[in-house]
Amino acid sequence: MMSSTGKSRGSRYYSTAGALVAFLAVAGCATTTTYPDVDISKQRMETYLQNKPLQLRPLYSKVLLQGDRNLVLNHMQAGLASMELGRNDLAEESFERALVGIERTYANSETARKARSTWYEEGMKNFKGEPYERAMAYYYRGLAYFRQGDFQNARACFKGGVLQDAFAEEKQNRCDFGLLIFLEGWASQCDGDLRLAQTAYDEVKGLRPDFVPPGKDHNVLVIAETGTAPRKVSDGIGHYQLKYRRGRHFTEQSARVRAGRRNVEMYPMEDIAWQAMTRGGRQVDSIIKGQVKFKQRNEKIATVLTDVSATAMLFAPVFKNQGEISAASGALGLVGVAFWAISAKVKPRADIRYWNNLPDAVHVFTFKAPEQDQTVSVDFLDGNGVEIGSKQGNVHFVKGYGLGWIRSRSAIVIE
Repeated sequence: MMSSTGKSRGSRYYSTAGALVAFLAVAGCATTTTYPDVDISKQRMETYLQNKPLQLRPLYSKVLLQGDRNLVLNHMQAGLASMELGRNDLAEESFERALVGIERTYANSETARKARSTWYEEGMKNFKGEPYERAMAYYYRGLAYFRQGDFQNARACFKGGVLQDAFAEEKQNRCDFGLLIFLEGWASQCDGDLRLAQTAYDEVKGLRPDFVPPGKDHNVLVIAETGTAPRKVSDGIGHYQLKYRRGRHFTEQSARVRAGRRNVEMYPMEDIAWQAMTRGGRQVDSIIKGQVKFKQRNEKIATVLTDVSATAMLFAPVFKNQGEISAASGALGLVGVAFWAISAKVKPRADIRYWNNLPDAVHVFTFKAPEQDQTVSVDFLDGNGVEIGSKQGNVHFVKGYGLGWIRSRSAIVIE
């Protein structure tokens, strides 16, 4: 018969391990992979969409329905679509909200800690975007400032995008977003600071040896965006590996601008898909890898403990103090189950949400022109140099400088 001492010890063993298992079981139930819409009243939705164009209402309705989890992503996508429709007021508001959400991710708050935590599935966290996506949010906000003639805030935004790009961990991949560095220089040139402009252009030259800086008398910048957004896909056992693929269903590879008598090939300043696919040591990958190692380590511990428990229970009758051995082995088994529960709770699945209306590449061209609003045309060419389409865009002047922004593909993408 088990001694009172053995019984007491056994009770402690079971109560401790049992409490751990119970806690983890309850905590594990809180983790879910389904994301229901937020309950939004009809009146609130109608009020929110009242000043939104009909084409954009499906995009903006997601801002409310998907809540904080996708707030940054939905404002990114809706803001870019608003720019295309010329609703710069909505675009500015959306990109401001997106940037606030991005910066909040790195703050000392419960939401930020959750976004960085090992315990939560990537897709469950508030979307913060990969470095290239965050950089592009600053790019579009900077263009909005430029259109207002606020060249200093435009430059600050482009600089902010460069800093987001610098969050890559591998040194060879840091600060190589040539488009943003070029725009830093252009904003400085428009602001009359030629020294800062030259510094930025020299940096671009280091990244793009064939780059030719704008002439000092140039006062027009035309930007052409081509192709479709790079995609994120999950791969590997458990779908914990995050991989990138170039966008689909487009053939345009280059752009040629027609302004007045000019018919010039635009400079391919940035390959957005390349920026996505060549990121080194993304923060989300570090978290996912950490989760996988954490999960695997606890599975090994669980296996060892449950094996030891089974062996001890098998041989307990041979020993004199079999009561204590049985109790201890039972407790080990429960602790082993607890480690299995910990392992099961960790969700290493990759987050494959992505900014779906970004371009594949961005092309630029600068020139000198009379200070008056005008129209430019951009021809889009395939890989063989064959023209496959063209679009017109307006160049609007503010404080003596003009900006034209043209896309080969519509930014109004409804999924």
